[in-house]
Amino acid sequence: MLFLEEILLVSADRVACCRGQLELDLDQMIQQLEWSGFSRKEILVAISEMISEEFSALPDMPKFH
Repeated sequence: MLFLEEILLVSADRVACCRGQLELDLDQMIQQLEWSGFSRKEILVAISEMISEEFSALPDMPKFH
């Protein structure tokens, strides 16, 4: 059985590395969406919804309300 602390525990080094990779693509994606006429608020909500949907199907992910 996994405990909540184990589920939430991730390596800070791996998160930093992952974030570095994401920042490159995310900046480019946001710019393209802004050029298409979407506001940063619209982009934020759309990305947040998509991430929530994508990861909600994982059985070991904690649910936040």
